[in-house]
Amino acid sequence: MRRRWSGMRAAIGLASVIAVGLVGPGLSRAEREQCQVPAELTQIDLKLSHVAERLRAHQPVTIVAIGGASTIGAAAGQPDLAYPHRLQVALARAFPDASINVVNKGVARQSAHQMLERFPTDVIAEDPVLVIWEAGINDAVRGTAIDDLAASLQSGIDELKNRAIDIILVDMQFSRRTITLIDFDKYLKTLHRVGDLNEVYVFPRFEMMRYWSEQNMFNFDEVSPDERAAVAGRVYDCIGRKLAQIIQRAVE
Repeated sequence: MRRRWSGMRAAIGLASVIAVGLVGPGLSRAEREQCQVPAELTQIDLKLSHVAERLRAHQPVTIVAIGGASTIGAAAGQPDLAYPHRLQVALARAFPDASINVVNKGVARQSAHQMLERFPTDVIAEDPVLVIWEAGINDAVRGTAIDDLAASLQSGIDELKNRAIDIILVDMQFSRRTITLIDFDKYLKTLHRVGDLNEVYVFPRFEMMRYWSEQNMFNFDEVSPDERAAVAGRVYDCIGRKLAQIIQRAVE
């Protein structure tokens, strides 16, 4: 059992260096091509009405990113390389006259329920106008009951909506190695089903990563330890840029 768990953790660690790409300034042509995904994976029907209202009123905007190791930016090794910090940098460029602060509340190896338990101290206490919630990976690893995952997500969404806080959910990471160890499918479907029922946008990280793997655009499963941090830093930057692009479109 310990050997299997170690294999899972290693696979998840490898998967954490892969994320969503973006065509944008600051990336070379080769990097832009590596980050490309099919258009249908980037189409959104999203309005962040509370964020838009704050921006129009020239009021400060606080965003809380809550999640696991990939939210912390563990694979990159530095907090300023994590996607929440890169998101803040990208939003500062997109909205130079606005005061936007992205607070990183990632804690490794937590289930959705454990994250939900942190909402009073780690989310609500920050007075956010938007919460980006990355969930599902550790529920899949632990074999959490599907109904329990759905209930935790629903409770979190209800609490945020009742407090007039916008929400973006982020689904799981993909690598060929992890899907041989962990059955993500039912957890992925549950997360998207809960998002659909609540009209909450789910950032499709899993399918984007699957596409990159199938197209051999990124080698998810053979990243050497020496290369991992540098690759992770570039990938987290892409995540931050892509989320900033989505937020910008959603407040127009």
